[in-house]
Amino acid sequence: MPITKAGYLLLSLMLCSFPCIVKADPVKTYANQKPSKRLVQPLRIPQQQNGVAVIPQVVNIPPGCFQMGSPETEEGRGTDEVLHRICVKGFRLAKNEITVEEFRKFITATHFITDAERNTGESGCWSYQKESEKHWNWWPWANWQVPVRGIALIANAPVTCVSLDDVRAYIQWLNKETGQEYRLPTEAEWEYAARAGTATARYWGNNPDIACSYANVADNTQSGSVKWPQTHNCEDGYFFTATVSAFRANKFGLHDMLGNVWEWTCSKYEEKYTGAEEVCSDIIPGSDELISIRGGGWNADAVRVRAAYRNWGVAWSRQANQGFRLVRMR
Repeated sequence: MPITKAGYLLLSLMLCSFPCIVKADPVKTYANQKPSKRLVQPLRIPQQQNGVAVIPQVVNIPPGCFQMGSPETEEGRGTDEVLHRICVKGFRLAKNEITVEEFRKFITATHFITDAERNTGESGCWSYQKESEKHWNWWPWANWQVPVRGIALIANAPVTCVSLDDVRAYIQWLNKETGQEYRLPTEAEWEYAARAGTATARYWGNNPDIACSYANVADNTQSGSVKWPQTHNCEDGYFFTATVSAFRANKFGLHDMLGNVWEWTCSKYEEKYTGAEEVCSDIIPGSDELISIRGGGWNADAVRVRAAYRNWGVAWSRQANQGFRLVRMR
């Protein structure tokens, strides 16, 4: 049964008693370590198209089969992570999440008004305000330009506070501007790309406490006197969003597949895998149907920063720790 907007908010408040993202919530640096060896190389460098849109830098993801989900012995495993074999065709995935600057070009060219700015479903964006007694809330001031109050907007950081409906509008514009064809990855494509040939909980291994070389997560970094209650035992240097490519890539050459911001997929979320993870769902704009979200954000603890961890949101939802990256089809 689709979740109502009221039910969605109630679950968010019940389950997010500390800075976190949860199933009902729509939706760190050690530079002295050597980068991991990449299996593939980027196809092209970012470039301007018609002086407006930036063509995302993508990498070739080779075809292959893998075990999607997690073994019963994996720490933090959810009941919706049942192991099953999935084969994917080769595809091209953006090296980074879409940035603020890339999204700004779309807004400037089209004068598009996002769901957060139009208060679709709820006021503003689900965001974090450390000065407030209730840190996480639908703050009316929050949108893609001000995802977190008091934090300067960084051009090459991932754009956040964007709904699935906003993302679809961006994709439609990008396709028209570039003459190419982009879409969101399926949930299966996303996990396959995130794992990059690994079968461990994370693409760097099973140890969560070395995350700060690879991902912007909930860690020992503080914002003034404020710190996350559940952390990785390391420091990545960021409390909120980091710039793209600030951390080591996985073996496919993809940055921030875990941590920094959660990422939209195009697949319908089903608690039991039945094949929806392999296809893009035709979600009606404004729908309350559940869509899979992956990757963990800047406030995610070790349980959520795993390749198999699953989250979900609805098309109108948006968060200050959620963005997207794209698949290039042609």
